[in-house]
Amino acid sequence: MEELEDWFYNYNAWSFSKHRLWESCKLAYYYRYIGTALKKSDEIDIMHLKKLKDLKSRNALQGIIIHEVLENQMGQHFIGRGVSEESAKAQYIQRLDQYRKNAKYTIIEYYNGQPIDENFFDYARSYGADKIGMFFGVIWPQFRDLEYLKHEKFDRFTVNGVECIVKADYVSKTKDDIIVVSDWKTGVDNEEYESELQIGVYVLWAMDYYKTELEKVRSEMVYLTTGVMRPYEFNNDRLEAIKNQITEEFAIMNETYEIEHFTPSPEPRKCLGCQFSTVCPYFLAKEALGG
Repeated sequence: MEELEDWFYNYNAWSFSKHRLWESCKLAYYYRYIGTALKKSDEIDIMHLKKLKDLKSRNALQGIIIHEVLENQMGQHFIGRGVSEESAKAQYIQRLDQYRKNAKYTIIEYYNGQPIDENFFDYARSYGADKIGMFFGVIWPQFRDLEYLKHEKFDRFTVNGVECIVKADYVSKTKDDIIVVSDWKTGVDNEEYESELQIGVYVLWAMDYYKTELEKVRSEMVYLTTGVMRPYEFNNDRLEAIKNQITEEFAIMNETYEIEHFTPSPEPRKCLGCQFSTVCPYFLAKEALGG
């Protein structure tokens, strides 16, 4: 039986990011959340796993940096210093250039063997700046009259006895006391690729955290590519279904911590973008690498 560090049991909780990795590949889930918590192992280099989980996906890199930049700007807003599009763009470019210089050691695909593509960074430089411009020119003006409540803070709450972790991008309040939970999206405005599960969990959290009813919570996805702000609506039945989904999934996630019960789902491009491909015996990215 696997022995896990005490901190694992203290902090083990459901989150949307865990859900996404679980759905994508259960073995990758094991490496990230179970393998890094092992007290000891003869088969796995635990410290190496901990380093690998810090790698960033090329496909997600723009979004990661933009969220960092906007988090910083919202922090300036919170302390009354105002926000600056120019400063945000400069910070974005600086962070992107840091990743460019260390691409082979910080970006998953390049770490896994894909040749470094300078055109990618050139494109990300201009396209990311455009998204920041969209945020300050179109989106942020719509929040100026709302009362700031919080942003980018990890919160824990309980759903049917299961601890859940959320990190809302921005939370505000209207003049008539409606709580507004907003999630920045840096990808395309495409409903097919979004999940109401993520937004539904934010709604459940807001109801719990602010001790309010469903009618007093508004939720939305905000697309930095198009400026579209898509509202989501929930009823009590749908929220109850989300609660049950969380409860059932978390139970399955924690039925056992033995590695053989965490089945892999190898696909060439998915493996290429996986943090743990270099230690996974099911690595299947040669095709994606052209080999």
